Amino acid sequence: MVSESNRRIASIPDDLCAPFHTEARDLESNLLTIYRLCAMLARKEQDLKEIAQIWGGMIGLCDTVAAVLNNLAQKHPQCGAGSYYDRVLDLRNKCNRLKTLHE
Repeated sequence: MVSESNRRIASIPDDLCAPFHTEARDLESNLLTIYRLCAMLARKEQDLKEIAQIWGGMIGLCDTVAAVLNNLAQKHPQCGAGSYYDRVLDLRNKCNRLKTLHE
């Protein structure tokens, strides 16, 4: 997901915001889909350490997506990446609370 996104980001002209928003929304949507899958896995898991690992993996993915959004925002500063970045960090914080709860 991230490598394909990086490839598409490289092709976005610096002066266009519409492709920026499309890419940022796609990243956010994919991240939320993976979050939902993690939540389903965590509900079925009995071992607390395994649940904590699921959320730890999700934290790592949030960090990766946040880095991609940061790079995208630097290339397109006029397009307003802050809202996407904030939502990814909010999700990361939620996953961190869930990880801590199950450790």
